[in-house]
Amino acid sequence: YTAEGIVLRTRNLGEADRIVTLYAREQGKVEAVARGARRVRSRLTGATQIFTHGRYVLFSGRTLDTLSQAEIVQSFAPLREDLIKMAHASYLAELLDVCVEPGESSEDLFALVLGGLQALAAGVDPRVVSRHFELTVMSLLGYAPHVDSCVACRGEAEGRVSMSAREGGILCERCRSADPTAIRLERSTLEWVRRLLATRVDRMGVFRIGADDLRLLEAVGRAFVDLRVPRPLKSLSFLASVRDLA
Repeated sequence: YTAEGIVLRTRNLGEADRIVTLYAREQGKVEAVARGARRVRSRLTGATQIFTHGRYVLFSGRTLDTLSQAEIVQSFAPLREDLIKMAHASYLAELLDVCVEPGESSEDLFALVLGGLQALAAGVDPRVVSRHFELTVMSLLGYAPHVDSCVACRGEAEGRVSMSAREGGILCERCRSADPTAIRLERSTLEWVRRLLATRVDRMGVFRIGADDLRLLEAVGRAFVDLRVPRPLKSLSFLASVRDLA
């Protein structure tokens, strides 16, 4: 079968082979063996590098499929050559990888991760791209934060509000006791949450988010992610190590 996909993860197999995890437009997450892909002269070497967007020919197998042919659409080489971009791209790829099961396809998720990689390659602030990706992937998976009213009393959230990942949205000041761990937000941060959820990734380049709002947005996104993902994300330690370079 043929698949248009993005390489989310790779790992070595034997002396020359590579196991590739793809997120394909029509098939969803697929794992396949690329025989000889680690050999310098292999035609599969470039197309099986992480972040690569390509068209692939695969044969179905019992546990792993076999990747036999590949054509690169976008290599995203700049994301592998810049530490900061690589760290954020790795986060996007790993977050999608752990959030979806094999075979569960979504045109919206495919467009989201492809758009995120394109935005990073184009020089959009990687912190903005990651914050948009966190909130949007949670939304597409059915965990969008409720931002229009208090999730506890359903009243209009006036004045100071807090964001509760556990309760699934914002709490007004009267209802904050429903979750003492809820993150207190500035009104500007809440507006950015709303804008990020309502805006396509290819429009992120026009956003200019201040440092304080970015810090709170990261706390919000991380809270929702941590509550839903089944294991700690290895890419977060990579992100932490390059944070001072941003």
